[in-house]
Amino acid sequence: MPSKQINYQQPMYPWPSLADYGKHLRLPEQGLTLFYFETGTKHQKTLLMLHGLGDEADTWRHIFHDMGNTYHTLALDLPGFGRSDKPDVAYTPPFLIGTVIEFMDHAGITEAIIMGSSLGGILAHAMAITYPERVCGLILVGGGLLQTDRVQDLSLIMMSLPFLGEWLYTRLRKNPDAAYSSLSNVYHQLEGLPEADREFLYTRVNQRVWSDGQRRAYLSTLRGLSPWMKKLQTSIRDQFSHLQVPTLVIRGEFDSLFQDSAADAIVECQPNAAKAIIERAGHLPHQEDPHQFLQIVELWLSQHF
Repeated sequence: MPSKQINYQQPMYPWPSLADYGKHLRLPEQGLTLFYFETGTKHQKTLLMLHGLGDEADTWRHIFHDMGNTYHTLALDLPGFGRSDKPDVAYTPPFLIGTVIEFMDHAGITEAIIMGSSLGGILAHAMAITYPERVCGLILVGGGLLQTDRVQDLSLIMMSLPFLGEWLYTRLRKNPDAAYSSLSNVYHQLEGLPEADREFLYTRVNQRVWSDGQRRAYLSTLRGLSPWMKKLQTSIRDQFSHLQVPTLVIRGEFDSLFQDSAADAIVECQPNAAKAIIERAGHLPHQEDPHQFLQIVELWLSQHF
């Protein structure tokens, strides 16, 4: 692992193979600049990738190039995260969704297949309902709008509490190893990842910990997400029954944050939805088993687009 003497307040550098694809786009209405990766050509159908809470566009590092062979592929750092601007605002789901829509407007994207991981899956699902003309396909990875059980992850529950969350987040700056270990709840076997991934994640998670702007965005998003989703549950099943967009729900076999019952409920509600399980993977199956993930996604895409 990297030396504990590293200055984690340095800029976040992309995963090496993604470095040549990084770009920035200024959004005048929101008044902020977003970072993203882009590959493929604009005459191809667009695939837009949205990461999860506390993550960045590099989460797609092992599938980005393969997707770019067939699709105009973009992977975005959501506002408040990674290399995108981190304004001092309330990071509500409507704010994040509005920013993604403005990004699409200024990137010249009329419609896209949205692939979202965790929080990104929730936002993508909501976009399909709120902006159906902009979403032609959904790939929901470890996340969706429908809730069947309360989140049981103790670390997330503690982080959601005012003052305690700030203290716990900042406390990790004193112990880089503990910051790295905090990733264990999103991987089935964190130490089973290739060494290059583990070294990258060790540095990256500590860079997140040292970013005051990302701390603010992380806690604001986490605290606003649960009540917003809870409010939607009374009508969401009916809305899903009218949602015709082709949808693939992907869940890691050992995902402790996105329950199998939630994935099944989405498939039962939506008329054009299917589910796939990635064996021996946790909340981020596209990182733990990108080969199996790509096989499933590419087959599904070939059947629908």
